[in-house]
Amino acid sequence: MKVIITGATGFVGSAVVRQCIANDAITSALILTRKPLPSDISDNPKITVIIHEDFESYPPELMAQLRGAEGCIWTVGGPAYRFPDVATCKKVHDFALVAANAFADNLAPALNGKKFKFVFCSGMGAEWDQTKPLWFLKDTRRIKGYVEKQLAAIADDERGVFAVSCIRPGGVLSSTANVVEKLSAAIIPCIEDDHLARAMVKVLLDENSGRIIENAELLRM
Repeated sequence: MKVIITGATGFVGSAVVRQCIANDAITSALILTRKPLPSDISDNPKITVIIHEDFESYPPELMAQLRGAEGCIWTVGGPAYRFPDVATCKKVHDFALVAANAFADNLAPALNGKKFKFVFCSGMGAEWDQTKPLWFLKDTRRIKGYVEKQLAAIADDERGVFAVSCIRPGGVLSSTANVVEKLSAAIIPCIEDDHLARAMVKVLLDENSGRIIENAELLRM
């Protein structure tokens, strides 16, 4: 499979790139990024780095570079507290919706009836109901829930060419974490970055994967 990856310079996205390189079922990975990747990654024959500055725009010349892609693993985002403000967090997460519509319109029709698969890295507790009272991480959960709901709407629209799986990990722990870090993370559901990345690649390759995949299911993959 030829796949698009975003967020490749981040913690989870970089793990996804490593897993795509290691998985024989992934034949090519197109990395959409604002920043160059380390040479040990960019020089890999599976990897094509596409520098893309504006994630609110998908012009024809960019879509031509992405032609042939059958799916996307989207890891751009993060909890609201890592952004300057809630508005910025929402803007960044909405990039996924712009991309999803562009891929559904321009890439999916060339797949001869096969649906374009979009794997969105969301988060545990994502909430679709934007009016529901929430007691912790409310901004993050509402923003991610909103994006999930809109991606589902794209998958269910009249085009019928798009499939989405929303991945809801708990805390993401580095696979190189020491014993103390692993023990301190034991108070909340966690998953290691490489395990999460392997699971996301597996979901991408599975035409029958669910729309919402919680942390417990990810751990079983």
